Amino acid sequence: MKNKQKKLTVAMAVLLISTGLYTGKTALATQGSTAESTSVSSSNTETTQSSEKNLQINAVALGNALTQEQKDFTLKELGIKGETPQYTTTGKDLMSFIPDGGFTPEWAVYSSVRMETQKKGAGISVDIATPKNITKITEAQYQNAALTAGITDAKLTVASAVPIDGSGALAGVYKIVEESGGIINRDRVGVAQDEMDVLSKITEENKDKDGYSDEALNAAQEQAKKELAAKTADGKNLTQADIQKTVESALQSQGIKDVMSSDQVKELTTLMSDMKDKNIFEDFVNQLDLSKTKEQIQEKSKGLWENIKGFFSGLWDSITGK
Repeated sequence: MKNKQKKLTVAMAVLLISTGLYTGKTALATQGSTAESTSVSSSNTETTQSSEKNLQINAVALGNALTQEQKDFTLKELGIKGETPQYTTTGKDLMSFIPDGGFTPEWAVYSSVRMETQKKGAGISVDIATPKNITKITEAQYQNAALTAGITDAKLTVASAVPIDGSGALAGVYKIVEESGGIINRDRVGVAQDEMDVLSKITEENKDKDGYSDEALNAAQEQAKKELAAKTADGKNLTQADIQKTVESALQSQGIKDVMSSDQVKELTTLMSDMKDKNIFEDFVNQLDLSKTKEQIQEKSKGLWENIKGFFSGLWDSITGK
């Protein structure tokens, strides 16, 4: 359904400072007026504040291979009316943001994206406006990849004029952020891309199996990340066995553990281990509401994106100072 949107409220305030996703300096505001914000840095026990400008985005990244007719079609599907900043996603962008994807500088990019930042707590919403033409990446996978990369509180609309996997649109999201004055952390984006590749591969392998759904897999993935962040907050030194047990528990909670092969569970465990090694769970813990962990992870795949709320909160707190 064209207008179907799935929402996941996951805000990560600590990422601004710990990963440098956004500059924290004077950032471009592409929606007209800018808002004053406060950036906080610490030296020993002292905290200083400075007035910053809010990063607001309402922009489009179009694939470089589109004809004028295809551009007009794509812009209409993305809901573009009037003046909106437009950027072009190229093969070089794919190589930069998705370095292990086998792309070349001459790569033809068709999938396109519109990114609109939202108010604090809105979460990530994804609308694939041309579902028949995005053949590989699902709404849930775009969400997971964007969130792991550190993007939050934004609406993403994806469209393509021809059938294509949708990688160009994801690279377009990252390009929009950088063109708008932000900084994308390449290590975090690399983990996000690995995550999307693993989830896409597992979904493709299980798509014809009874009881399996991509939504349930992505739900389990988010649940496992949250539980591992909670354990990190408790000071636990996560072992490979801890991570695998958490992954298996999340899959069981979402009702798909028996559908998964041992190799697929191993792939998810390896992915989570990579997140631990890159300190992603440590980035999360300061904003994790441990008192609500059980309540927040009970939701199954049905209605997931409307109901898993409060996963993390406050990325834009660090940007706006609110």
